[in-house]
Amino acid sequence: MLLKSKEMAYLGVLLGLNQLFIILSSIVETNTIFLFAVAALIVGVVVVEFGGKSGTVFYLASCILGFFLSFNKVEIFTYIIFFGLYSLIKHFIEIKLNNKTALAAKYIFFNLSLIAMYFTVNLFISLKLYWWMILAAQVMFIIYDYAFTMFINYYMNTIRPKIKRN
Repeated sequence: MLLKSKEMAYLGVLLGLNQLFIILSSIVETNTIFLFAVAALIVGVVVVEFGGKSGTVFYLASCILGFFLSFNKVEIFTYIIFFGLYSLIKHFIEIKLNNKTALAAKYIFFNLSLIAMYFTVNLFISLKLYWWMILAAQVMFIIYDYAFTMFINYYMNTIRPKIKRN
């Protein structure tokens, strides 16, 4: 996994942009989930450009930096447990499984990460869940998965051809 200097610089810029959104999520309290979702899209771009191994290293670097740079240490767990990791999981699930099985696997991952986030956050603050919150989360996941797919397709078809990395 030796990278050329241009590729390394590109990854550095993407990591800086990723961290900007993570830090902004601590500052702008009303848009935390949206900003984490945008930060996760950058992980998706890395996976598209450089593959799963580089995407995994990028995700780990974004989690470590995000934990140290974020002002709200509890909120960063939502990025670590779901948003950043989902970019990798989505990639590996969609290249290995057919559409229906992939959708089921993504739902299983989402619900497992939702449970993990609940118990992790519950260690620090008391959080009461209601049935409608879980239902809303399921609907939001459908929207997020669709928007993520649309963004990656837009990136591959429109933005990627305009970026000259070579």
